[in-house]
Amino acid sequence: MDVKHNKITTNMVLGLVLVLLLIFIPFPQGASLKAVVTASTQYQVISNGTGSYSTQLKDLWTNQTLQSNSLVPDRGGLVSYKANPAISQGAVMRGDTLGWLYSSTLSDRILSLEGNINNLKASLEFERSGNKATEIKAARLRLTYAETRLEEQRKILERSKSLLDSKIIPQQEYDIEVRRERLDAIRVSIAEADLGSALSGAQTRKLDVYRTQIADEEKKLALARDVLAQMTLFSPVSGQLFFPLSEDTLLSIEQVDTLIVTLPIQGGSLGRIDWTSQVSLSGAGFEMNISHEPMQVDDHILRVGGEQLILVRIRIPNDDRLLVPGQLLDASVNFTSKSLFHLLMESI
Repeated sequence: MDVKHNKITTNMVLGLVLVLLLIFIPFPQGASLKAVVTASTQYQVISNGTGSYSTQLKDLWTNQTLQSNSLVPDRGGLVSYKANPAISQGAVMRGDTLGWLYSSTLSDRILSLEGNINNLKASLEFERSGNKATEIKAARLRLTYAETRLEEQRKILERSKSLLDSKIIPQQEYDIEVRRERLDAIRVSIAEADLGSALSGAQTRKLDVYRTQIADEEKKLALARDVLAQMTLFSPVSGQLFFPLSEDTLLSIEQVDTLIVTLPIQGGSLGRIDWTSQVSLSGAGFEMNISHEPMQVDDHILRVGGEQLILVRIRIPNDDRLLVPGQLLDASVNFTSKSLFHLLMESI
């Protein structure tokens, strides 16, 4: 009986030791999650449904919009989109022409500005040289007329002086003739200046006005042509061209030589992940172990039902084109080692 009792006691002690080991000794843990593959960069041409169009280039690694342009029609203006028929769904290279946008308002403005510039240049050339001989002749005639009129006024002023001295006319009438003589002298000076300007061709102020107007119109034309150049859509990246089912998105280009694997993790589990170990990714014909360096945790917390999810992004190379955007992968992550006692305490 004693032997049997001792054996039972020994077994109980061993069992108690095993239970204590299970409760207090840390053991490694892991979890299998589903991850989705996305492109690293995305370019889209979008119809906004109000006659306007926009383009957007986005870095999906940082969720940052790198470039965005919009073309909004003026009231009554026509804006239309035309795809490049030589481009089909598949691989495209950076710089490939994707399509064109047309704006009737912009086209009319360019034609109007070009016409204004041509008219101003013609006027400038005419003022500078076209009517020089006629201007000189007219200036000489105006000067001759002014000088003749001044001579006649001076004779009238001499007679008025004699009449004033003889007290035939009053002082006021003589003063009127003096003022007329001064005005005629001024007219002679103006005519002389006009003749000198015509002879030298130096209508500086008038020519400068034309030059300033031409320069202003050319700046407006350059801006309008720059906008027109932006309306030819070139691919800013090399990648895969898609024509999405969405009516608003006319086309989408996704850069696929580098991909982003998005891993949703429950908010409470994030602090337990052992980032010093590798994350294993696997799919159809694909398997890769990822270290911590190409990973980043999104600052935003998503709420799905009653759970909080945090997105972990992993950047991986895809030179062999083994993965495509939208594909699901199995992801295995390791948690830090914890004992059953710690897990029970955390749940309380």
